[in-house]
Amino acid sequence: MRREVALTDETNEQALDHLLQHYRAERQQEELCFATWRPSTGGSRQTALLNEVILPHDDERHLHTNASFEPAYLARAIGIARRQGAGLAFMHSHPFPGFQRLSRADATAEGRVIARPARATGLPLVGLTVGSDGYWSARTWHRNGSRVSMDWCSQVRVVGIHQYQSFFNDDLVPVPERQQVLQRTYETLGPDVQRNLARMRIGVIGLGSVGSIVAEAIGRIGVSQITLIDHDEVKPHNLDRMLFATTSDVGDTKVSLVERNLLQHATAAKPDIEAIPLPIQDSVAYRAALDCDVLFSCVDRPLARDVLNHIAYAHLIPVIDGGISVKAPEEQFRSAHWRAHLVAPGRECMRCNRQYRSGDVGAERDGSLDDPSYIDDLPDNARQQNQNVFPFSLSLASMEVNRLLHYILPSPSLGKIYAQDYQFNVGAIYPRQADCRDTCRFPGRVGQGDSTLPPYVELDDPVAAASE
Repeated sequence: MRREVALTDETNEQALDHLLQHYRAERQQEELCFATWRPSTGGSRQTALLNEVILPHDDERHLHTNASFEPAYLARAIGIARRQGAGLAFMHSHPFPGFQRLSRADATAEGRVIARPARATGLPLVGLTVGSDGYWSARTWHRNGSRVSMDWCSQVRVVGIHQYQSFFNDDLVPVPERQQVLQRTYETLGPDVQRNLARMRIGVIGLGSVGSIVAEAIGRIGVSQITLIDHDEVKPHNLDRMLFATTSDVGDTKVSLVERNLLQHATAAKPDIEAIPLPIQDSVAYRAALDCDVLFSCVDRPLARDVLNHIAYAHLIPVIDGGISVKAPEEQFRSAHWRAHLVAPGRECMRCNRQYRSGDVGAERDGSLDDPSYIDDLPDNARQQNQNVFPFSLSLASMEVNRLLHYILPSPSLGKIYAQDYQFNVGAIYPRQADCRDTCRFPGRVGQGDSTLPPYVELDDPVAAASE
């Protein structure tokens, strides 16, 4: 089980404002603070989701080039974590850029002074160090009999509203060798972005007309770890829209078809493709999605979108969603538009963006969405629009993948990342950005991780991997 840490850009900025305040004022002075965290447990990854930064009172810490804290500060932080049902994190700064290792004094403070009393929360201590340039490193401290042992985290992820940042531990996640086949991608995106992109795990949920193209695109730009999730099989009516599908593939699972092609076309030196022929609400598929850094939502069913909405907020895993709407009454084309948008904390969710309705989730669960009499009674704007052609899917898939690139590119000239709505009839893309409605429940789930679960997701095993 690999260990990671994730936090929103709001939490990140609050922590950096405190921890780097002296370096920003050109003073060589370290800082420290505590925070709370909650676990997010995937199939092979345990992520500590940072929640509340607990800043010290003036009399609770001392600055002397290094920094130290009073026992009362530790006790107050543990009390807050216990009341929240959360774990304790300890954060401090170093005066050097890049990945930070532990000094002997740091290891003593975390492993002996903090980790033992932090057991009162029922969760391991998470330690984080930030370099003077804002680069994070992290580790967890686990009880091993009467001793405490430390495991380094492989990555710290900052999930922003307009930008996504990855801070890797190069010892655990080595920088991949530069591939000549990716020369143009390196020249376009830059070596730093390409190195991070190559080490991310990206999931594609739904491998139909859009998802199959998205998977091919991310495989071509060097993503080496790709998770494919779809329970459906290739059917004859998929052949005019699904990439690489032929008549001989009818009856095969969509994930196996895409997996075979990715293994042939991926540009990474050692592509790692995980193909899961299950619905996203299945325990195995759900856990696999929690192992990903970013998810593509290429589904057309409300229940799957609701699950992905939950993951985006509760587990801090950004979701890039898209949809196509075609009006072709009586087989006479009238209009079409498609939309690609990023779903993450601080951004509008899929439900508020009208990609699905809450009532449709219940209707899908009880089978009503497949009942012709129920569908006939729905108003036209509430019925699923299944009309589509390959060029429309191609355009939407391109928009979704470009939303990913915009999100991870650090260039200030890019500006904010907006949802995009393409109107086919006029050939125009309209940017859009809005907040969730005041009554929306998803912003209240931000960073809650395993403590909250959609009622229709049934886990085969209890979530207990994070506990001491």
